[in-house]
Amino acid sequence: MDRLLRNNNVVKIVALLLAISLWFVVNGGETSPSPQYKRPVETYRISEVSLTAKVDKTRHAIVKIPKSVTVELKGTPASMNQNINPTDYEVFVDLSQYNKGTWMVPVNYTGFPSDLSVRIIPEKVEVVLEEKQMVEKEVTPQFIGNITGGYSLGEAIVKPKKVHVNLPESKIKDIGQVQATINVDGANDLIEQTVPLRVLDKNGNPMDAEINPAVVEIRVPVTSPYKQLPVKLSYINDPPPGFSIDSIRLVTDRITVYGPLEIIDKMNFYPGPQIDLSTFTEGRFLQLKVPLLPNVVKTEPDFIELDIKVSKASERTFEAVPISITGLGEGLSATIVQPGEGTMNLTLAGSSEKVNEIGEEDVQLFVDVSNLPPGEHEVPVHMNLPTFVTAKEETQVLRATVRIEKAE
Repeated sequence: MDRLLRNNNVVKIVALLLAISLWFVVNGGETSPSPQYKRPVETYRISEVSLTAKVDKTRHAIVKIPKSVTVELKGTPASMNQNINPTDYEVFVDLSQYNKGTWMVPVNYTGFPSDLSVRIIPEKVEVVLEEKQMVEKEVTPQFIGNITGGYSLGEAIVKPKKVHVNLPESKIKDIGQVQATINVDGANDLIEQTVPLRVLDKNGNPMDAEINPAVVEIRVPVTSPYKQLPVKLSYINDPPPGFSIDSIRLVTDRITVYGPLEIIDKMNFYPGPQIDLSTFTEGRFLQLKVPLLPNVVKTEPDFIELDIKVSKASERTFEAVPISITGLGEGLSATIVQPGEGTMNLTLAGSSEKVNEIGEEDVQLFVDVSNLPPGEHEVPVHMNLPTFVTAKEETQVLRATVRIEKAE
């Protein structure tokens, strides 16, 4: 063995074998690399994605911001096949830490599936912020529609009358009015509505403003057609014996009557309250309710005042008061047969002043022969006397006989 090791050729051969063995130790375990498997990736873009902003709306207004951006999604076919609804995600800028001015702000997102790669195009957007200012403005009512014919609108009562408007400071000068729109179509009675408000610029265009409060309560009186009419009183019974009405004076002799046009247009006077004279032995001052006729809305005033004067009754006799004939048909003639001379005596009673002022022309007796054929007819005698003057003969039915003949 020693002799072999001393042999130079043997040593060289051993060294060669060791070198070859070492090479196999180092490289013998390596194998040819197997090809790597790459999963396919798909790309999908969503355009016109709404861009929202998180901002303190009480302090700042966004004057400039893009309306939308593009979203680029990347992922495997399986992940791309997920049902992604616009309601599931949000693309936004967070402006909560920014003050007024012009800023390049990164665009954030949320709500996309975690296994998708998301890129926003552009990654930053330009945003302009302004500070908001609050001003107080009066509400202006605006009427639309047509009220019922003949009716008219009163002054609108707005509650509250003034509201606060929040706008960017550069827009404050453009405010025209804060408008409340009231629909009055077909109205014929008081209008009461809760109305939303809107801010218009000086050209009448709506402005994007915050209003506090955003609604107001509005009352609008609606006035019906009206007409001023004299009041006509009516009386029943006579004063007690020995007394007479000297005068009845209306403190307000005309009233305003409200109602449909077709009703009040036909009125020439308004019938007032009925007065029973049977208990009047002295003067009185009365306040009486004005009666409402059917379809009449109201009267102004709704009470009338009367000043009634009462005095002792006086009498005066009028002799041979002629009886006239009315209502005679065409081609006929008529004469009074009874009383013989066609006259009657009357005893009139009333206040001394009234009785003494009566003339013969103020006392009229007549019979009505309307629709009576030729022949003799007994008919009642009617009287026309001055107001608050009575005739003793009124307590009995006066009659006359009339002969009707064909005219020659």
